[in-house]
Order: sequence, then structure tokens, then C-alpha cells
Amino acid sequence: MQAADLPYTVRNLALSSGSMVAVPTQSKFIRQLFDAMTYFFGRSEGTYSDHFPTSEESPNFPFKGFILAGPPGSGKTEAVIESGRMLYKVLAQEGAEVQLFHVNSANINRKGLGDNEARLRQVFRDGKSQTDKSKRTIILFDDIETLLVKRTDEHTSEWGRSMNGVFFHELDQLITTRTMVIATTNEPNLVDDAVTSRLTLRDAPAPTIEEMVEVSKTCIPIAGANGMTREQLQEKCAALIQSQIDDGEPPSFRLARKSAIEILMSDVVGWNN
Repeated sequence: MQAADLPYTVRNLALSSGSMVAVPTQSKFIRQLFDAMTYFFGRSEGTYSDHFPTSEESPNFPFKGFILAGPPGSGKTEAVIESGRMLYKVLAQEGAEVQLFHVNSANINRKGLGDNEARLRQVFRDGKSQTDKSKRTIILFDDIETLLVKRTDEHTSEWGRSMNGVFFHELDQLITTRTMVIATTNEPNLVDDAVTSRLTLRDAPAPTIEEMVEVSKTCIPIAGANGMTREQLQEKCAALIQSQIDDGEPPSFRLARKSAIEILMSDVVGWNN
């Protein structure tokens, strides 16, 4: 199979985080993910391998990873990738190589009979790295509810049940000291109970208003524009963020950036609806 047709995208964890804005809520969340993965992937004192030395190579330990729940734009995917970058640097000092497979439904879905199940199996097969004990693999399933349909849903088909079966079987066989699954979802009520029983559910914390305003600054001209200072544009952006939250929009980093773009378009570009 050519690399272009792999059922996942390999993220380059050696790259810096780029334009990600560090704010306390997100930084704490990233650190919690990092600490959890370090516990299972590391081999130093105080890690899983130290605490459970006789079961390190056993696939029977019940913890297989996390499912992160939160509204769109709440930074779930970014947090996993950033914690993976941190882990890549730290575990390199132990001689371990961390890799991250990023999977969404577009990577998996194909038209041929049995193709989807085969591609899902390949994700796990490639992620297990059974022949190279120096590798640690994070398998990130984005929007898992779009890949695995809840079995009690009235629209569930035999194909959907088959995909669930493959996922559950492969997940149960993972050795958590080598491979960990992290799934994200915007709709936790649509996720099958068998997924949440295998993956530890954690809520992605919502940013504060102040943090949203800080993130929005990346989309505001540094020197201001059209006779308005940067501070004035930021004040308008902060007011727009607050009004949208008051109207029922859940706080998110995406909303922060969207609000800044609206101010940029209306007050800088001059395109008003």
C-alpha cells in the first residue's frame, strides 16, 4: 500500500507547535495528557512499568486510552498533538521513539466490501509495533462518533456493527505500554457504551473569556487599522465573543478565532453583512 493511501496520517512530532497560543486552561489539559502518557509509555521510576513489572507486556490491563469530549473548537485535537510533541522530546532521552497516527473517517471509509474493516485493522496493526520495543504509538481517532455508530442507533447497519466489532477486538489486544488510543468527540451521547467502557472519558475544559480574548489576538492586526488601534479592535472582538456566549454559543478556541475574523472583515476589510 502506498503511503498516500495509508488509513492514517503520521504527524511529525519533531515540529514545534507553531501558532498555538498557550493559555492556562489548555496548558493544564495538555500537561495532564502528557503525564498520563508518560506514566504508561515511560520506563523510569514511578511509571507503570515500575509499578507493574510483571505485567508490562500483557494486553490485559484494562486501561487502553482516553476519549476526550467537548464542543467543536475546544482544542481536543491540538491538545493531543501538543502533548505528543512534549512526549516525543522527553522519551527520546530514554531511547524511545514516539509516533502519532491521526485517523478520521475519511482515512478509513472506502466503497469496497470489507475495505473499511481492513483499513481499521491496519491502523491497529501498524500502531502495535510489536517488533520494535523502542516505539510508542498514539492513535488519535478524531470525531469517533462519525466512524463508529452507536449500536442502539436505529440507523445502525451490519457494516456499522462490523466496524464496532473490529475496533473493540483490536482495542482489547493493545499493550498500553506501547500503544495508546485517544479518541475525540463532539457528541458523547452518540458514542457506543462499549467505547466509553474501554476508554477513560475526560471532558476537554472550556477556555475562559479572558483566554478566548487572548487567543483572538492572533487574528487582529498588530498595528491596528482604519484609524483604530489594536486595543480598540480587541475590545470589539471581546464584546462580540461575550455577546455570542450570552446567546448560547459554548466557549471555545474556534469561537474566539471566528469572532476575531468577523471583526477583521467588518472593521478592517470593510465587508459588512
